[in-house]
Amino acid sequence: MSIIQAHFNRITNRARLISYVYNQRRPDRSGGAMMSISLIAVPVFLDTTSDAPLLFRQWARTYHYGHMALPTMAVGTLALYGSAALGRKRSSSKRWGALALAGLTTVAILPFTWLVMVPTNNELFRLDATQPPLGLGIAQAKELVTHWAWLHFARSLFPLVGAVMGAFGIRRG
Repeated sequence: MSIIQAHFNRITNRARLISYVYNQRRPDRSGGAMMSISLIAVPVFLDTTSDAPLLFRQWARTYHYGHMALPTMAVGTLALYGSAALGRKRSSSKRWGALALAGLTTVAILPFTWLVMVPTNNELFRLDATQPPLGLGIAQAKELVTHWAWLHFARSLFPLVGAVMGAFGIRRG
């Protein structure tokens, strides 16, 4: 095999991997989708809602739809990066650690949620279920939802960092 052919094969294999990951699960999208909740949706809720029960309902519905898609995307991304890492590990000289770490970093949203965010989530769910919300005014409601948005923003960094690490791992491969 000539040097040019070997170089071409390496480039096309990388392009196939990038295309597969991008088209199958689009791992870079989960971080962006998550951040848009904290950076766009929550500020819109805070700016346009003057009723605490409505704010809690908006948060609960946003959480519901995000909960249905985003953890699955993170686990799917872990599976894709894991598969790519195993494929690289089996080939003798390919670097695979960055891809494995990218998958683990992306799926870290799950333990972060369980360990850091559950108390705030539970309080917001409790307030949403209590009508009216026990004398809680809009200022306190906005404060609690803002606190959640900051936690969610921090959680959103995991898939973003995972996507950067994955891109770096694919490039170095």
